[in-house]
Amino acid sequence: MGIKKPLVLEVAHRTYAINEFGMVTCFLLWGTERGLLIDTGCGMYNIREIADELCPVPYDVVLTHSHGDHTGCIDKWDEVYVHPADMDALSEEKLSSASIPLGRYPKMMAQYGSFDAYDITFEQEFKPQHAPKYLPAPEGHVFDLGGGRKVDVIHTPGHTPGEIVLIDPTTRILFSGDAANGNLGIRSTSINTALKGLLRVKAREADFDRNFNAHIGYGGSNVHKSQRDGVLDDCIWIMKGLVTGTLQPEMKQNPYRPGSDPVCMASHNGVVITLDPNRIIDEGEEPAV
Repeated sequence: MGIKKPLVLEVAHRTYAINEFGMVTCFLLWGTERGLLIDTGCGMYNIREIADELCPVPYDVVLTHSHGDHTGCIDKWDEVYVHPADMDALSEEKLSSASIPLGRYPKMMAQYGSFDAYDITFEQEFKPQHAPKYLPAPEGHVFDLGGGRKVDVIHTPGHTPGEIVLIDPTTRILFSGDAANGNLGIRSTSINTALKGLLRVKAREADFDRNFNAHIGYGGSNVHKSQRDGVLDDCIWIMKGLVTGTLQPEMKQNPYRPGSDPVCMASHNGVVITLDPNRIIDEGEEPAV
């Protein structure tokens, strides 16, 4: 018999990773006064049940971005923080046609072992039934958790227009969502715009030494760890090369998607960025480098 509940891992003091069946990982952290849940899962399990059990103080909920594998349980809360640029994608009218429809996502994850490692079925998946009230989490927003623990928001558009990352200097962790990892899709903005966001993260590197993206323990993997050192630098290196023209993208099969069709991509040190070759620098943009 396989595992029927998401795995919960303590990654730092008062800081937990909630791995939802290898499909996506949410993070819960708290200080002396408040907590913060980062992302709400893909909807294969009611993440609120776990968050309510774990967190001993009232907590806020924030989304790293609007894709369906991060927003599956948003209707379980009355209020959810999100960057303003992603609010429209999460409107009542659009929830049923999110960027990654839940019905397609579990079927993709079955290819990578989720249904082998966990005792789950397609029948248990669900979609949000209504939209909560959205509160803005723009660049520079700070979640004050009390006891000196403050979590900072940095806007990192690219994967979606409103993608954000969160930096927790207390635990020295960067919670990077889908913005700075080894398999990065940039199609909602130009590469140049995405680069500007990651350079803002790089400017804060004195405040973190671990990068937890939203897909640790991916698929059937039993390895739950932060990104290797240098992933952020490799993402920036690729983007700089694309913007300056010293690196040319190629049509190749993404090594992280075996059996899939070739895509336009650029890679370096095992990091893959897929992109729209027509959106390296959008018209009128000031080059980042």
